[in-house]
Amino acid sequence: MASTNLEMSELGREEKENAPRVEKLQQQVEEICGAIVRAAANEPQFRFRGRRPEIGGKPSGIRAPHLQPDLNSDDFGSFRGAADGIALRLQLSDIELHRSLIPKTAVGQLLFELMEQLRVESLVPDCYPGMKANLQHRFEQWCFQFHSSGLTESHVGLLVYTIGQMFWSRLTLNHVMEITEELIEPQRMMLAPHTGKYMTNIRRMNHDQAAYAEQALGIIAVVDELVEAYKGEEKDDDTSDEDMEELVNSFGLILYPDAGLEGTMGVNGPQVTASDYRELMLQLEKYKIYSTENDRVIHASKLVSEDQRIRLREELEQRIKGQGVNVPRLARDLAAILSSPELDGWNFGEESGHLDAKRLTRLVTSPEYRQIFRRERYQPKSNCLVTFLMDNTGSMKTHIASIATLMEIMCRALEQAGASTEVLGFTTRGWQGGKIYKQWQRRGKPENPGRLTELEHIIYKDADTPIKRARLDMAAMLKPSLFREGIDGEALLWAAERMTARSEERRILIVLSDGCPMETATNQNNPEDYLDNHLQQVAGMLETRGDIELYALGFGLDLSTYYRHSLALELPERLENGVFKEILQMIAKHGRRAR
Repeated sequence: MASTNLEMSELGREEKENAPRVEKLQQQVEEICGAIVRAAANEPQFRFRGRRPEIGGKPSGIRAPHLQPDLNSDDFGSFRGAADGIALRLQLSDIELHRSLIPKTAVGQLLFELMEQLRVESLVPDCYPGMKANLQHRFEQWCFQFHSSGLTESHVGLLVYTIGQMFWSRLTLNHVMEITEELIEPQRMMLAPHTGKYMTNIRRMNHDQAAYAEQALGIIAVVDELVEAYKGEEKDDDTSDEDMEELVNSFGLILYPDAGLEGTMGVNGPQVTASDYRELMLQLEKYKIYSTENDRVIHASKLVSEDQRIRLREELEQRIKGQGVNVPRLARDLAAILSSPELDGWNFGEESGHLDAKRLTRLVTSPEYRQIFRRERYQPKSNCLVTFLMDNTGSMKTHIASIATLMEIMCRALEQAGASTEVLGFTTRGWQGGKIYKQWQRRGKPENPGRLTELEHIIYKDADTPIKRARLDMAAMLKPSLFREGIDGEALLWAAERMTARSEERRILIVLSDGCPMETATNQNNPEDYLDNHLQQVAGMLETRGDIELYALGFGLDLSTYYRHSLALELPERLENGVFKEILQMIAKHGRRAR
């Protein structure tokens, strides 16, 4: 037993160590697939966010289950097939018509979505054999996984699987999957008398979405009646509803419940409207705080003694010396990204431009003289503030030495590039709520209390303090006892408020985190995903407002669920220029100069 536990522990550690690589690979694959969709569908606003397809910052409405490949179980061919399927859907389907016709039942919605997706996939012309092969590969892979998972062992699962196979075969003229042909044959025979009149016409109508939908809804009505009949029989099944729901969710059959059909997150990109912003502000107003009585903003020097900061500084110094980073070169690259031309006086003696009255006398004495003009002189300047906001939750202790090194090198380079820098952290003052939680308990535990803990917002370096004078305080972030739980949304608001009070023209906020918001007392006593939703709303509001460029660096987690521009980062023991190059590329790609 001891050896089993040890093996499990080793396995868990291995998975944790591999997590950043998986997240980064997932992000790279989605960027490639996103580019494929944008090009194929001529839809420049398309992108993946949190593994979900979006257009212009809102859910695309494309929810077909086989369009969600997973890096852990699928090959790149599946991702390519899914990208082709999404591109076809954007080109060949009227999403508003689809939404207006969608049935009410869960199984009906699933089938209607699947049927519409298979319709557009059947319209690929023969001159695109590669795309046809990608789509077939992806659908067959999904069917194989669906069957292997045991979903076809239930009545409803087998019904969905059979309908999917029948539609795919009828639309594409491919044979149903051989491995399950005998399994679905009784279902096909049972369905044939009821669905035959609808199934006969679907291929003939696949160019007419409305007419095709009419046939699909006829079949769904038959399925809904069967599902109702099965409900009574399944009461005696060993499989509980919870087990079935978990199994179904694992295959994406119930999709995006938090986003809804219309999408509620509402984070728009270029097409920001006043109504979008008002919607976000209304969502934010629903966030409650039980008490701010013991919240505090505190400088790191007040939390860590000077002796300890000196000792931690020596540790950090040793790490920085061992890095392979060319800081002057990094500073030049940053200056190129962050700088913008500003008026810096005049160049005199020009042959064109504004007439220089002081040189007119030379023209009288020497008619050939032409250098009587002056022109504005512009120099690149970094009128920019970069704030690093660090998640000080317990799990970040694993990464903190590398993150502290990263931030110090970035601050040095940014200062050389002429930018101001600020380093902030956020955590809680205690574990699992602390005094506020106990106060709420004493008052009878009123429902939906909101945030139930005391915040601790830490200033490691403010924007007016140069990095040389902040060296001791920067080292304080290595102290393990500073790391507890975290309320990310409020920390983001705090950092943004500090930034907007500054005079710099350009403001860049970079969040460093390895997970979602986590505070036990708040999570356990409020609606599900309370803190997650607040973080998404705050990030969405800042991105929509546009006066602050918001980026995130995720360590072991893809943060694109929360932030529009994020990077899954893997920090080696010895930082190389490549790590910083990735960060710079993210800012250069999405920053103000690129827009």
